[in-house]
Amino acid sequence: MIADTPPVDVLAAVTPALEPAFRLDQLVALSPERALYKAWDRALKRFVALRLHLVAGSPGREWFLRETETLAALDHPAVRHVYALGEAAGFAYRTANWIDGESLAEAIRRGVRPIPSVMSIVRDLLGALEHAHAHGIIMRRIAPTTLMLDLAGRAIITDLRYSNWCLAHAPADFGPGAAFGAPEVRGGGAGDPAADVYTVGALVYFALTAQEPAADPEAIVPPRRLRGTIPAAVERVILRALRAAPGDRYFTATEMLEDFVADAGTFRAPTAEPQHGESGFERRLRRALGDDYELLEEIGAGGFGRVYRARDLGLERDVAIKVLHPSLTADLGVVERFQREAQLAARLRHPNIVSIYDIGGRAGLQWYTMEMVPGASLAQLTATHGALPVDRVVRMLDEALSALEQAHALGLVHRDLKPENLLLEPDGRVRITDFGLALALRGDGRYGGATSRSGTPQFASPEQLLGEKVTPRTDLYSLGAVGYFALLGRPPFEGPTVEAILAKQTTDAVPDLHAERPAVERELEVVLRRAVASRPEERFPTAAAFRSALRDATGGWWRRLWKLLRPD
Repeated sequence: MIADTPPVDVLAAVTPALEPAFRLDQLVALSPERALYKAWDRALKRFVALRLHLVAGSPGREWFLRETETLAALDHPAVRHVYALGEAAGFAYRTANWIDGESLAEAIRRGVRPIPSVMSIVRDLLGALEHAHAHGIIMRRIAPTTLMLDLAGRAIITDLRYSNWCLAHAPADFGPGAAFGAPEVRGGGAGDPAADVYTVGALVYFALTAQEPAADPEAIVPPRRLRGTIPAAVERVILRALRAAPGDRYFTATEMLEDFVADAGTFRAPTAEPQHGESGFERRLRRALGDDYELLEEIGAGGFGRVYRARDLGLERDVAIKVLHPSLTADLGVVERFQREAQLAARLRHPNIVSIYDIGGRAGLQWYTMEMVPGASLAQLTATHGALPVDRVVRMLDEALSALEQAHALGLVHRDLKPENLLLEPDGRVRITDFGLALALRGDGRYGGATSRSGTPQFASPEQLLGEKVTPRTDLYSLGAVGYFALLGRPPFEGPTVEAILAKQTTDAVPDLHAERPAVERELEVVLRRAVASRPEERFPTAAAFRSALRDATGGWWRRLWKLLRPD
């Protein structure tokens, strides 16, 4: 006989004693005085967790009964439900809901838990504590072995044997899992809500890092040192919960939950208009993004909305999130167009097009996530460094035309090519962003969707400004105008109004590139002049034709190499 299990004859008596009411399918856990079975309730025809106390007259019997009363006093989805308490043949037993899943301890054996899953566990636990504290119950210890995760990822507390209601019967030693009790509780104290706050902090620390927090709160290693992708706001909440002095922690589970929700982010429907100013908008956005993304910093803004660097907490990678201005998405038709265009744009797979990952919306906000591209936009580069070297502009145009070839072949016209939408990586590679966004948000309205930082569509074709039909040649015009901008540091057609820009466009009054910048050869200038011709039929018919002409004019790679190698 093994010392920490009951005698064989005791277990042998269990089945005949309980068989009339239950079918005992599986012995799940066993200790000297307790056993846990997965059983079939014959009357209710459902699986139950059947917990037995095996030794009549022992001090542990009163402990078992008191714990059962404690569990039965609570009615919360994150606390195991007790159905019944009974005795049979000297055994005490209780039935509770059977949980298909695994304990947190078992889950951690496979590795750290996904960050969004842990953030969901935080809310489950704190909600359970709010409920328990309202009934005067302090849990005092929740161990990874007694915290179950069901198949949907919900956290369920299964063991309250060390709660304050059971203090008269429970031993002072917590045994395994002692690190998850607050220091004052480990010392034998009854504890208060702040002690349970410590327990939640310890469990979250363990779930995120797969390491138990140090017994001494002063020696706890900040979790981001162990896993750098943990959101800074979440680390702040954890470390406050794990402070040594109860008065330095959250006073209640409710306070911790409110701080977690406000800073770490989950959606609650706003009761009022968002605050004016950046901070109010970002707080609203953080809540809308919920457990999926951590907002890091704003990296851009324009007529359609704002762009943020964020961390995808599920995949643990940085992404860019473009959040559309709420005034643009108040119309359900606009939202539907946006989603449709985003679906089309997401089909694009090209090394010079920024990939779209996902679209989402909540709390009156609409956004899409895309690849985070290192570097700066063409607009930012020219603002900082002025006009770009000719070879770099030629490469940028060549790569952009390659991207447009694929997009146009799929029937997708960008409609808003401009310096802000061309991103240049540190190695010089161009990435086009915001495919289809202009059509989605502006439709066929004013200026055909074209915009710019200043509000004047300086890179839009004449037909766009006149509200006429938009075709792939519209994109070729805009890219030609972007080429002029990159070479001169200014748009080819400038003016204080749309009418002034149109007047220059329709007379083909383009700047003399070679005169202003001798490094631009006449052959390249001819190509760009054709690209920005006012009449669509006079432009290149396709992106492939534009690209071929560009390569012929610049001599291809061999001509550029000859220029580099030829003697002065």
